[in-house]
Amino acid sequence: MEAEGAVTQEELASLLASLAAAESKEHRGARGRAGAGRVHEARVHDFERRETLSAAVVQALASAYEAFARAAAASISAYLRTPFEVSLLSLDQLSYEQFVRSVPDPTVVGLFSPSSLQGRGILEINPGICFSIIDRMLGGTGEIVMTPRPLTEMEKALLEGTVSRLLGELGTAWQELIHLEPELIEIIDSAEAADIAKQTDAVAVASFEVTVEGMTGMASICLPVLSLKLGRVGTQSSDGGEADGREVDAASVRRGLVDALGPVPLNCVVRIGTAAVSASELASLAEGDVVCLDKRPHEDLDMLIGEAPRFRCRPVASAGKLAVEIVGGLDG
Repeated sequence: MEAEGAVTQEELASLLASLAAAESKEHRGARGRAGAGRVHEARVHDFERRETLSAAVVQALASAYEAFARAAAASISAYLRTPFEVSLLSLDQLSYEQFVRSVPDPTVVGLFSPSSLQGRGILEINPGICFSIIDRMLGGTGEIVMTPRPLTEMEKALLEGTVSRLLGELGTAWQELIHLEPELIEIIDSAEAADIAKQTDAVAVASFEVTVEGMTGMASICLPVLSLKLGRVGTQSSDGGEADGREVDAASVRRGLVDALGPVPLNCVVRIGTAAVSASELASLAEGDVVCLDKRPHEDLDMLIGEAPRFRCRPVASAGKLAVEIVGGLDG
């Protein structure tokens, strides 16, 4: 006997069918509204990673990469004597792990050193595009290897000219941002092997669509966000110069900190040893009493900077005065 008010199996099936129909109708309505421009497209956001480049810097980088795309298309078309098109698709801030997962493996990675920025950068090109370029350089029609594979050493050598030209155009396009002279270090087969940042570090990734004689593929340029921030990329003043009139790098920042902190006085104390005594024992001490310390005569002493122990030292005599010789550092 069914309990009073209980839902039967038939009523439950009817209810589920009604909910499914309502959900399908709402989904179609949402798609229609999105098509009409009244609903924004959902965007993935990782709350564990902050996007550290400002909108102004991102806009400046996008302008530079658009200029690079135009210059690279003209330069490589003349170099290969075949139509070569490049267009900027997007400029994103990702974690390095996300970038590595977004590119093929194996792929073609030009690892380069940007002269005015710390660290290294990546110019990644779809293997199909690279095989087509190599085939045309050898007099072929641009046929590609259908099965992805790493480049041979000879193929890497043939591709170096094209990659170096692309890096040269990148440096020219960046002139309005910072003096950049990218230098090719080597061509490798994996973005993960490049190891230009930690897995969780933020990187700025410019994605391009590349077309060679009707064949289309992808390319990307990846630089660590920290390198861009230390290099003050995109922080020029309105007259086109750097905000402080000069390029600022990590070395100059360090020198500035040393200059600012150099004159600051600090108490320097050598601690011969310590002893635990009670308040009554301390009050009863008199001239001639002996207090046993926790340091043996041959043990190193502690030098305190401020209130923190920083160095190990030993007592010496210097010009008839008592002194200490620093023999090492202390952790913390």
